[in-house]
Amino acid sequence: MSRRGWVSARDAADQWWLLSVYDDGWCAAPVAVPTAADTRRRVRELLGWMAAVVGLFAAAVAVGFVLPSVTWLPWVLLAASVGALAAGLVRAARRRARQQPPVHDSAAAHQAAEPAVTRVALGSVRTVTVQREQHEDVVTVAVRKGRPLVYRSPDRTLGRLFTDWSPAPPGR
Repeated sequence: MSRRGWVSARDAADQWWLLSVYDDGWCAAPVAVPTAADTRRRVRELLGWMAAVVGLFAAAVAVGFVLPSVTWLPWVLLAASVGALAAGLVRAARRRARQQPPVHDSAAAHQAAEPAVTRVALGSVRTVTVQREQHEDVVTVAVRKGRPLVYRSPDRTLGRLFTDWSPAPPGR
């Protein structure tokens, strides 16, 4: 078994889930969706880092022209600019790494490792319908017991992950 991929999608109740799709089914874990305030905070943080890098670089250039006799100061400011750029990039990479879901070999292994996830096994799926409605991919899953599951996402990855499952799961 192997993992096919993952995507954020919302269900019929407008709750967001991180779907990790495997050959033997998929797992859905609740996920926090960034709010407008979170986005504004991240944009302000990005602008602050950019201002620091550009400001230090501009100061290095200005000091080089204004005080040509102090040759070491522009190099110090230039090094600080590069250091600020590196610190910002490391911070962004760490944030992105935290957002990546853990890698498992199968949906069963994923559920065993993380009990908070909901697993939909391959054997419980009857049919899968993948369609595009306006700007969203919509996946409707008819399961053997219970109500159909509906997932929506503006990310086209949702449709690509479930295309092989439509109209019936693989191996059927």
